[in-house]
Amino acid sequence: MDELSSKGLTGHYLGGGHVSCSTLVRDDLFLVVKSNLLVYSTRNAALLHVQCLGVSQVTGLSVNPLNSQQLLVTSKDGYLTVWDMTDWTQMRSDKIGSSVSDLLVSKSTQHFFLVTKQTDKSQEVTTIKKVDLSTLAPISDILIIRKPCSNFQISPCGGFILFTRDTRVRVINTCTCATFTRYTHDIELSAATLHCKDDVAAVADAEGKICILGNWNVKGNEEVTVHHWHANRVSGMAFAPRSQVLFSGGLESVLVKWLDGQPQFLPRIGGGIQGVLCPESGDTVVLVTDDSVVHIVSLNTWSVKFKLCNVLRRGDDECPRTAASRELSRDSSHVLMTSSPGHIQVYDVEERKHIADLDITNQNKCTGHEKNKKLVYIDVTHFKVSEDGEWMATVERRDDGYLTPESRLKFWSRVPEEDTTKFTMVTCIEPPHNKVVTSLTLGHTSHPTAVTTSTDHSAKVWMCTEEEGGSWTLEQTLKHRNGPGFASVLSADGSVVAVAYKGATVIYSTSDWEIKAEIPQNIGRVDQMFLTGYYLLSSAKDLISVWDLTSLSLCWEVSANVSYILSLPDKTFLAFVSRKSVTDAFLFGLKTAAPLAVHKFVCPGAVSGACVREGGRVVVLNSEQELYQLSADPPPPLAITPREHVDTATIF
Repeated sequence: MDELSSKGLTGHYLGGGHVSCSTLVRDDLFLVVKSNLLVYSTRNAALLHVQCLGVSQVTGLSVNPLNSQQLLVTSKDGYLTVWDMTDWTQMRSDKIGSSVSDLLVSKSTQHFFLVTKQTDKSQEVTTIKKVDLSTLAPISDILIIRKPCSNFQISPCGGFILFTRDTRVRVINTCTCATFTRYTHDIELSAATLHCKDDVAAVADAEGKICILGNWNVKGNEEVTVHHWHANRVSGMAFAPRSQVLFSGGLESVLVKWLDGQPQFLPRIGGGIQGVLCPESGDTVVLVTDDSVVHIVSLNTWSVKFKLCNVLRRGDDECPRTAASRELSRDSSHVLMTSSPGHIQVYDVEERKHIADLDITNQNKCTGHEKNKKLVYIDVTHFKVSEDGEWMATVERRDDGYLTPESRLKFWSRVPEEDTTKFTMVTCIEPPHNKVVTSLTLGHTSHPTAVTTSTDHSAKVWMCTEEEGGSWTLEQTLKHRNGPGFASVLSADGSVVAVAYKGATVIYSTSDWEIKAEIPQNIGRVDQMFLTGYYLLSSAKDLISVWDLTSLSLCWEVSANVSYILSLPDKTFLAFVSRKSVTDAFLFGLKTAAPLAVHKFVCPGAVSGACVREGGRVVVLNSEQELYQLSADPPPPLAITPREHVDTATIF
């Protein structure tokens, strides 16, 4: 752990985050996750390249129509950046506007268009700028609108731009700057798309209706065809490149294929569909879902051919993430963390990809809203993996506010002679407590032991005995006069267990379960506890305390906005302290409050979990469900598949 004491330690991005932008370049899929560009092949799902773009909010991606080896990137801060895809070097970066929201590029013109948005006297102002491709200099503002607009699309010839404003479909002629209303709907429009060759457009609303507009760029044309199957907002649509077949998707997690007005369905996609893309090959459809998974659907078999998974995120329609613990399997490079409700995902840190999803609750998943009411799932609130990776304990709960809450404690055994991604359930206790389970600890005394605490004023000890065939049973119920229990910890040798109740921490002997000591606390709730030798470390939201158990005296305490504390193998600790929108890391020991090392800005957001990999590398998970590795040096680059290039002349 010498690296943690060195200077210049920072967090390097490993995975996770929201897919903010996606586009297709022939049959290659370009995804922007956080500030990283990931290039995949839609033919075999091979990862072709990973590139840090150096910006946090990418709003547009497109290949230069005059040079297929140059990538245009726009960001929310108003910059336009040009990348050379032959060696992935940044060629230039220019400030174009105040805030760029859309990049509109046509293959048939010498210029492109940028949509910028700014606020003037609390009113949103949208501007469409014409930009010269050769100089990247703005030519003129072809339209200024003082009302919110969205869903900007450009025609294949570049002569017209379609966009939506509330309930109206507006069209602008990019040569004459003349605008007209092509169609007026009855409710607000949520999505729009254009055919890559024909003059056909499709717009959709928040109630699932899809309107097909023939000859959309002709003023006065009233040709409109309405399709309706979706029950919720349609968020993604795309036409097939070689026909007028339309693909649509939304919160129902169902891909709909519209052929001559008749729908064909591909259900159970996973998360809610946010984007639909059609490659030029015409034999696949690419779906981007709200859990940051990309599904490549084969049109020949009408089934999901490939799934490209990073760190899984929870969809917008799902209940908030409540899991409080993160674990690392000690015999591999896998990190375990929660994903969709009722699931634990397994992430390979070395390969930087999602490799498995453990179904803990065995429940059907339904996505979508009904009258703005969110579905309530059975969710994994706590989980722990034993030091040797042989056992996993999980706590699940469902509370819709009307029925009696469901709660279960499950114990899982790793499948023999298998990797760490396969567990089998051996015991299920329902319910483990009468009220909410607040913490879960997994360790070893004379047998594998787990401790749960609850707001029902008790802590329960569970044990596994070989005589009972590996099943877990209740060994002891611990109660205290001070009230609800919030945290617990087992000593390394299994001789004592400490339980933090409201206002007091109690030390029990595991041999006879008698109280050995009581430590008063001036805080209401303890979040984490650690036993190291004769010292007890406890942390609350804004306080770290260290007690000497030989004299039951307070050694020191420090006030800090601590989001998580990680115990290190050398008996030191790493405290992650939130500061505004970033996190700092403090390395400290137990004998003094003075930190051994301070590392500023190790990752954005607040740290919700951390673990130590083999080799001493620390991996942290922040509140945005993004993974970072703390190191003075960035992680080695991924092995990538060479990408084929087409020789064309450069314009710069």
